[in-house]
Parts: sequence; structure tokens; C-alpha cells
Amino acid sequence: MRLHRLRMVAFGSFPGTEEVDFDALGEAGLFLIHGPTGAGKTTVLDAVCYALYGRVPGQRESARSLRCDHAPPDRGPSVMLELTIRGRRLRITRSPAWMRPKLRGSGLVEEKAKARVEELTEPGGQWVVRSTRSDEAGDFVNTLTGMTAAQFCQVAMLPQGEFAKFLRAGGEERRELLERLFSVRVFSDVERWLADHRTRTWREEQELRQRVESVLDRMRGAAGDDLPLPEEADDPAAWAGGLLDLARGVLADAVAARAGSQETLLSARARLEEGRALADRQRRHATALARRQELDAAADERSDLEAMLDEAARADRVAPLIRQAVQRAETAAKARWVAADAVLRVLPGLGPEPDGEPDVDRPESTRQRVVRQGVMRLHTERIDTELPDPERLAGLERQRRDEIARVSQILPEEARLRQVRGERADAERALAELTEEEAELTRRLAALPAERLDVEERLAGARTAAASLPGLTAVRDAALRLREVTGQAERLDADLARLAEDEARARAAQAELPELLAGAEERLRGLRDMAARVPALEAAAQMAGDRLEAARLRDALTTELEEAEHDRRAAVDLAQERRDRLQEVRQARIDGMAAELAAGLVPGTPCAVCGATEHPSPAASAARAATADDEQAAQEAFEAAQRAREEAETTVAALSSRLGDAAARAGDLSQDDASAALADAREELARLRAAETAVAAAEAEAGRLAAELESARERAAELTGLLTETRTRRDALLAEGERLAAGLEGDLVTAEAELERARSLAAAEEDLAARAARLAAELEELGARAARTGAALAEARAQRDGLEAGERRLAEVIDAARGEDPSLAARLDRLREEADLLREAAETAATAAAADRESETALAEAARAAGTEGFASVEHASAAVRTPEEREAMSERLGHLDAERATVEGLLADPELVAAAAEPPADLRELEAGHERAERDHTARTSAHDRAKARLDQLTGLAAELDAALRAYRPAEERHRLARRLAELATGTSGDNRWHMRLSAYVLGERLRQVVDAANDRLDHMSSGRYLLRHDLNRSAGDRGRSGGGLGLRVLDAWTGVERDPATLSGGESFITSLALALGLADVVTDEAGGAEIGTLFVDEGFGTLDDETLDDVLDILDGLREGGRAVGVVSHVAELRVRIPAQLRVVKGRSGSTLHH
Repeated sequence: MRLHRLRMVAFGSFPGTEEVDFDALGEAGLFLIHGPTGAGKTTVLDAVCYALYGRVPGQRESARSLRCDHAPPDRGPSVMLELTIRGRRLRITRSPAWMRPKLRGSGLVEEKAKARVEELTEPGGQWVVRSTRSDEAGDFVNTLTGMTAAQFCQVAMLPQGEFAKFLRAGGEERRELLERLFSVRVFSDVERWLADHRTRTWREEQELRQRVESVLDRMRGAAGDDLPLPEEADDPAAWAGGLLDLARGVLADAVAARAGSQETLLSARARLEEGRALADRQRRHATALARRQELDAAADERSDLEAMLDEAARADRVAPLIRQAVQRAETAAKARWVAADAVLRVLPGLGPEPDGEPDVDRPESTRQRVVRQGVMRLHTERIDTELPDPERLAGLERQRRDEIARVSQILPEEARLRQVRGERADAERALAELTEEEAELTRRLAALPAERLDVEERLAGARTAAASLPGLTAVRDAALRLREVTGQAERLDADLARLAEDEARARAAQAELPELLAGAEERLRGLRDMAARVPALEAAAQMAGDRLEAARLRDALTTELEEAEHDRRAAVDLAQERRDRLQEVRQARIDGMAAELAAGLVPGTPCAVCGATEHPSPAASAARAATADDEQAAQEAFEAAQRAREEAETTVAALSSRLGDAAARAGDLSQDDASAALADAREELARLRAAETAVAAAEAEAGRLAAELESARERAAELTGLLTETRTRRDALLAEGERLAAGLEGDLVTAEAELERARSLAAAEEDLAARAARLAAELEELGARAARTGAALAEARAQRDGLEAGERRLAEVIDAARGEDPSLAARLDRLREEADLLREAAETAATAAAADRESETALAEAARAAGTEGFASVEHASAAVRTPEEREAMSERLGHLDAERATVEGLLADPELVAAAAEPPADLRELEAGHERAERDHTARTSAHDRAKARLDQLTGLAAELDAALRAYRPAEERHRLARRLAELATGTSGDNRWHMRLSAYVLGERLRQVVDAANDRLDHMSSGRYLLRHDLNRSAGDRGRSGGGLGLRVLDAWTGVERDPATLSGGESFITSLALALGLADVVTDEAGGAEIGTLFVDEGFGTLDDETLDDVLDILDGLREGGRAVGVVSHVAELRVRIPAQLRVVKGRSGSTLHH
């Protein structure tokens, strides 16, 4: 890489435009940049570095602004550098961000940083743009040089102050510089991975260790307070074995104690059962005596029951006739009710006879009154009453049928009347319409003559206006042209105003778009940085999700464990209950074993127990004696409960283990905290993914703003040309308007209106002529229509009169037939209804008479049968009837009294009850108290046994779980031990690493050794063979950490043969040593970057500490650097160098800023 030309504008110390011709300065190979302190010598190097990488070396990078404070307010800072890299001629222009004055108004606005990279395609050719973005420009330069900004500053600018510090620094400080120059990322990643792997294996070991401790704690808890714990041992398995042995011993003692308590309980239970049996026999004997006395007192009840059963038997023979008489009476009553109801419904319609003559036997009013009164008495008093004669009701029905036939013949005339009335109404409407039409024709005939005269007058005026049109048209055309010219001029004024505004907006956009473009590019860089963080955040979100799932599992397992503990306690209680039940059934069977054996005894056959062939008093079986099946069922129930108990304990143990694992993975986080952490991670990840998605949009936005900026520039130029052209057109139109206005006389508006009126009248001439002809034809037609309307009106009046006469005749006939009814149809409906009611009344009256006769006959037969059976009347016989249920209840009561008498007599004759009644009563309270004491003692012994058994079972399960946990823990412990040793070895903190050297420091140490070898080639010459540098593997004196080895430096003094600390060197010695280091480092970095040639090299400051002889040696070294056409620039204010180096660039400092002079 060789520099050719540098131009700076308002940059650093230089307020104006300064140029440096490096080709001219470098012709001699060695040139000097000198000037007073603070003049800006280093600014020239800053400008070169900024042009290449967009940043300046060292601490100056953190400065607030690179713009010169002496520059005018509107002058922006910029740097242009022409150089050649690997044979490619480039021109790089950069402008840092700065605050410029606003184009409109007061105040400042930030101008964003810009960059532009151009390449010369061939000598004398065109410059081609390669990039206009700051980040792309930096990547472009990095690719070509093979070096980062930090590497370039160390290789091409050799800052002596930093290398003097590097010479005296400790191992960690040298490490920081070397890591900026040499990439050891892979080895640093290995260190971090080993450290992380150590942490992961430690966590795994701790988790498994916690599982072992958890099992041990649970075993201690399962042992309880009554089981002594063995002494703690290093081997958890041995300690658990000792605890199991203790638990087995306790269980054996509990088994023996339970067996003794069971024998005592069985003995107490047998004594209690004997006492209860004696008390029961005595109670049964006393109860039988009391019941016999009650039965003796109930003898009268037995006699009454037998008498009632006899009467019921006799009443049953009369009951069918009584029921038949009752049914016949009910049927007759219903028939009379139906007949009376039919007569009542027909009474309102019974008026005078159709012929108007009264009844010969009784007047009609009297007949109706008698019938109505009889029916009412039937309803209210339920006595015999005379109903109307059925034959008379039939005659009235026939009269109604004859009237129906007569009215039906007249019914069609009613429809004819409705038709005639409709036709008359139509005739009335037609007559009214014809009268109205006649009046309208009369009015129109009177108005037509005046309308015809008006049309003829307007036609004459239109013909006169048509003759005056030619003169008015010329005036109108001139007026229209003037109006058109005036309107065009006004529109052009508006266009000028709009164009001026558009031009102003285009200029404003041209000024503001660069700022917007810079902002868009800055946002794009930010989005790209955010997008690069997505993988790391995805991993963090995954980890947070795992912890949340672990927290949820931990909380769920906590609840499940509580429920499982509850189930386990319930299972323990149930198993104990089933064990007690088994003992009770087993004891009951033992108690009833004698009866069970007695059931199999046969007379003459030896007893299986005593061998006797006679069995005088075999044991009787109890009411609910236990059998072998009962004992087997109780045994199976106990075993099932015991299995459920063991399963519950296993479930509790498994849940406890899973809970421990989940708690270790979740840590101390609650679900809410873990959820919040996951939500935060996901929210941040979503934000970064949104940024990743927005990169394309941001790139498009930046491209759009760049295109808009170019478009705004083109638009501004276009609008300027349009403004000039529009102003020319407007001036021409204004001149023409003035000429037209001078040639017109009078009121232009009046002339135009007169022309418009004449044209309108001329256009209406043809219409008026046609209208006049139409009015003449209409007058003739209206006369003919008036004559026709008069004839039709006379005919309509005659038709209406004829229809009115026919309507009156039909109405008289119908009114005579209708009578008082509203219509003939209504009269027919009434007559049909009355005929139907009369027919129904006649039929029901006949039916009622027949039912009365049948009822009287049935009642007489029932009375005769009751007397035959010995009853005084039918009512007495009916009262003696009993239902089957009543007779059955009486019979059952008699049988129950007889059976109860037999039972009581049998009990009083039982020898066992008689013998028991003679014995003194047993002390049941004392027997029950003894049995309860024995039962409590046995229950306590059994519970102790069950607890000991459950504890042994639980400890056995936990011992197996402990063995599994130890099998998982021991390999994890070994993995962590190996990971810890490797991590400590790689980070330099292990005792096995004698140099306390990190892995990355080992690699950097090799690079430092190469630097030392390259530096010694020059240091030997500059120090006249006295000093050499040596790479030291030991830690430096200033290193406080345990891993600072591998990057030490020592200085070998050949005159004394003693190695010295670089801090003991004098100022001149430090300069030449650090210069040698800088040159050696430049050589190694150049080789590391692929051998990129550095054609222009700068050495900054430090020469003032050298004597003349040493300065000559240093200059000889620098002369040696010119081999291959390299140009070396020395930056110094030492006056002696101005004599030694002819080619110079002088920096002059002034109150208004600095300038450059060749």
C-alpha cells in the first residue's frame, strides 16, 4: 500500500483546505513532518487513518468532533486520500458527522457522516464509484489490506509512546495489544468452552449429589425418632446397610409383642361372648312371659274379627244385585239430565206456531212454562218431573223443516240484488267521469284562442332577432378572446406561484435529504447489529423456557406429592383396618369352630376331636358364624390393602426424587419469575427478529432516500427552467389582452348578453311556428270531443235510472221473506239450528223414560235378596260388604295372633331359657372393660408392628434408590474432576501448568517470540550490539493474576551479561528498544496479513531522547526500511532532524488554525 495524495478540509487543526503530495515527499525515501508542539503533525496521520477506516488511532477516537473549531460555520470537514493497494489506484473521500447551520431559520442540524470509494479503471481513465456507504468502505479497505484499523495503526504508523508502554507493561496488558493484532479467538473460545464445561459438569455433579443427599435425608426421616441412627460414614451405602439391620431388629421385637397381645385378646373376647349369651337368654325368657300376658288380654278382639268375617260372607251374595240397581239408577239419572239439557237449549227458540194459531189443548205460553218448570226442578231437586211429549217436539221439528224449504227458494234473489246494486254504482261513477270531462273540454276551448295569439306574436319577434345576428357575433368573438387571454394569464400566474413553491420544496429536500439518508444508513447499521444478536438471544430464550418448564414441573410435583402423601396415609390406615378385620374374622371362626365340627357329627360315628360315638349336646352354630370363605375374603382384602400401601409408598418416593430434580433445574425461581424471564427473553428476541426482518426495509429505505436525493437535484434544475419559460408566456398574453381591450367599445358584458338573447330568439323561431300549427289542430279536435262527450252523458243517465227501479223491486221481495232476521242466510241458519235441537230433545226424552223403568225393576230385586240373607234393608246389606283387602287383613290378624301364641308357649317351654332364668345375671360391664383393655393393647402392638414393617419396607426401597443415585453420581463426579483439571490447565491456574500460561497466551507467546526475533535484528544494530530482547515465559512482576505467564519480556545486556527488566532502561534506550519492537511487530503483522506491502511508513515522536551516535544508527535503520521503494515519514519536532532529512512537510501553527507547507 502506497499513499499518493491527501487533502483535508476543516479537519483537526486545519481550518482550510490542505493537501499533501506523498509522491513528492517520498521521492527521497525518507521525509520529515515537523512543527511545534500542538501544531497538528499527528493530525496528518489521523487524516490518513480516518480516510482508510473511518476512525482515528488511540484515545483521539473518543473525541467529540474531528472538525476544526477555526473553520467557518458552513464549512464541513472532509478528507480525501489517493493511494494504491495491491496495484489498484483508489480515491477515498470521507466526511465525519458535524453540526451545520440550518438552511432555513436559526439553529444547527446534524450532518451525518459520509463515505465514497472510487477506483481508477486505467491510467488516464475514469474514476468509478465502488461504494457510498461508510461500513462498506471500511470492509472494502479491510479486504484489500488484510488488516484491521488497529493492525494498520501499529504497522504503518508506529506510535512510539504506545510501544514504550508495551515494553514496560505486564503480561495481561501485552495480551490486550497482541489480541488486537493477532486473532486467537479460536483458542479463547476453547478456554471459555472448557470453563463453561467445568461449570456444567459441576452443576451436574451437584444435582446428582443433591439427589444422594435427598435420599439420605429421606432415609433419616423414614427412620423416625424411635429408631437410633448409625454413626455417619464416608460410604453412604454402608451407612444405609447399618440402618436396615437396625430396622429389621425392631420389626422382630414387634412381631413377638403382637403375638402375646393377640392371645390375651382372644381369652378376653371368649369370656365376654359367654356373658353376652347368658344375658341374651335371660332377656328372651322375660320377654316371652310379658307377651303371653298381652295375648290373654286380646281375646275380645279375636271374637269381633270372626263376626265381621261372617257378615261379609253373607253380604257378598247380595252385593251383585245392589251394584246392578245402583248402575241402573245412575243410568236413568244421566238420561234425565241429558233430556232436560236438550229441552232447555230448545226453549229460547220456541215462538208462536208458524201459522200463528194457538195449541188446542193448552196455550203455547202455558205449555212452555210447565215444561220449563219441570226441567228446572229436575236439575235442582233431583225428583221425578214430567218431560215434554216427544211426539209434540217432533211436530215442531217438521214445521221448521217446511219453513227452511220456502226460504231456500227465495235465496238466489238476494245475490241478484247485490249484482244490481254494483251495476248501479258503476253507472254512477261513469256518469261523474263524463260530467268532469265535459267541464274540462269547455274550459280548454275557452283558453285556446288567447294562447294561439301569444305564440304568433313571439314568432314575429324571433324572426326580427335572426336578422340582427351577424353584427353582434363579431363583438362577441372579440370579447371572448379577451376573456380567454385574461384567464390564461391568471392561470400562468398561479402556475408561477406553484412552480416557485415546488422549486423551494425541491431545494429544501435537496438540502435535507442528505441528513435523512445518513440517518437511514445509521438505522440500517443499528438493525444489522441487532440482527447479529439473534442467535445468542435464541439460546437464552431456550434456557429460560427450560427453567420455566422445570418450575412448572416442580410446582405440579409438589401438589402431586402432597396428594400422594395423603393417599399413602389413607392406604396405611386402610391396611391397618383390614388387618384388624382379618384378626376379628379369624377369631370368630375359632370361636365357632365347635359348631362347625358339630355340624358334621353323625350318631354312632366317632367324634373327630374326642372319639366318642354319642353326641348328647352338640354345639349350636351362631346366627352369623364366620366360615373359611369369610376368613379367605378377609385375608385377600388385607393383602390388597397392603399392596396398595406399598404402591403408595413407592409413588411418594418416586415423586420426591422427581421433585428434587425439577427443583434443582428450576433453581430458586418461582413460576412467575421464570415466566417473566422467559417473557423478557422472548420480547427481546421478538424485538431483535423484528429488527432482522426490518433490515431489508431499511436497506430499501436508504436506497429510496438516495434515489430521492438524486431526483430532488434533477427536479430543482427542471423547475428553474420551467419558471423562466412560464414567465415569458405570461408576459406575451398580457400584451395581447391590452390590445383587445383597446379595440372594444361599450360594455363587453352587455354586448355578449345581447348576442346571447338574439341567438336564443332565432333558435326558437322554428319551435314557435310548429307550436302555432299544433294549437290550431288542437282547437278543432277539442270541438269534436265535446260533441261525443254530450251524447255519452245522456246515455249514462238513462242506464242509471233503469237500474234503480230494478233494485227497489228485488229489495221488497227479499225483505218480506227475511222477516226480522238480518238476511235470508241468517234466517235459514236459525231455522236449521232449531230443527236440530227439537230432534235431539225428542230423542233424549224417549231414552230417559225407558231408563226410569229399568231402574225401578233392579231396585226391587235387590230388596228381596237382602231380606232373604237376613238383612233389614238394602242399606244394611251394603254396609256389611268388605273389600278383599279388608277381609285379608282380618284373616292375617287372626293368624298372627294364633302364631304368636304358639311361639310364646314354645319359648317358655325351652329348657335353656328356663335354666338361664334361674341363674344370676352376668357382669357385662366388667367383661366389656377387660375386653376393651385387651383390644387396645393388641391394637397398639399391631400398629407398632405395622409401623416397623412399613419403615423397613420404605427403607428397603430408599436403599435401592440410594444405590441407583450413587451409580449415577460417581461417573459425574469423575467427569467434573477431569473437566476442572482441563479448564484450570487451559486458563493457567492449575498447579500442573508451571508457567501459569493460558492457552491463548501460549499462542500469543509464539507470536511475541517472532516479534522479538524480528526486533533483535534491528536492536542489535541500533544499540551497537549491546542489547537484545528475550521472550520470557515467567509472569511479569506487575501481574497479579494466576494466569499471566507466557508474555514476559527481558532485556539482555551484552556488556554486563545480566538480564534486565525493560523498566530499568533509560529514555534513549527505551526509544530504540520500543522502535525495534514496533518494526518487528510490523513485520510479523504484515506476514500475518498475507504479506501486504506497506509502501508508506510513519514513525511518530521519541527522537529527542537520542544522542548523535544513536540517532545516526536509528536513521541508518530507517534508511534500510526504504528498500523496495518504501517511503518513511518521521514525525518529530527535533531540530537536528531538519538538517539530517532534506524532504520535509512543515506544520505552521497560528491563532486562526494551522497550515501545511512543503
